[in-house]
Amino acid sequence: MNFIIYEDEDYFCKLYTSIIHKFMGPSDDNYKIYYFKDYSDKLLSFIKKLSGQNIYILDIEVQGKSGIDLAREIRSYKRSTDDQIIIVTAHQDLVENAYHRKLLMVDFISKFDELEERLISCFRESYETFTENKFLSYKKDGEIIRIPYKDILFIEKDKLEDCLYIETNDDRYKYKANIATVEKILNNDKRFFKTHRSCIVNLYKITKLNTSVPIIHFNDKYTNCLSRDKKKELEELCLMDINLWRN
Repeated sequence: MNFIIYEDEDYFCKLYTSIIHKFMGPSDDNYKIYYFKDYSDKLLSFIKKLSGQNIYILDIEVQGKSGIDLAREIRSYKRSTDDQIIIVTAHQDLVENAYHRKLLMVDFISKFDELEERLISCFRESYETFTENKFLSYKKDGEIIRIPYKDILFIEKDKLEDCLYIETNDDRYKYKANIATVEKILNNDKRFFKTHRSCIVNLYKITKLNTSVPIIHFNDKYTNCLSRDKKKELEELCLMDINLWRN
């Protein structure tokens, strides 16, 4: 994942960097941050060649070319959901919803109105866009079962049978595999956290956590697979999710 910052003020460059590290810290995903303080052919060439999943943080007032104009150029040859654009401005009156549709932007936000919270919310929305088409797929009785990552509540080993059960809001899927195999398939997707040697949960789906019982709620479903050494970390991740990531 790449973060491209187009900003001519050092203070905000450092602030954006700090917020990026805070957001990416809980995950094992690789990411890089690139800085550009003015418009140039070098910047345009860099963007054209850039691959992977990219989040652009573009200031609306930069010498040479505004963030809006740069966003137009980016969208002229990059319309993939792997390229997410966030526009920031010091002038609240410049925020216009029309640009969201034209430039497929994540958001258009003020530098002085809950900047950290809104940026992290944008990062989360972008991350979910990057991963929304991922599926956990397996073959059963001659059929291929495909479960979207975003629908998974938790995955738990059955105590009596040699299998796993994948829980969603609407269904329960039996999967002949072990937790280590599933961990490898999920490949460090930051939504998922191993709470126990026999359980993996989707952090974004947790609705209530009681570490003293213990019990992890997902609306009408729950699991009590939470080991002692994972309690504190899960609690911190849930607090971070509630306070920083959710809209």
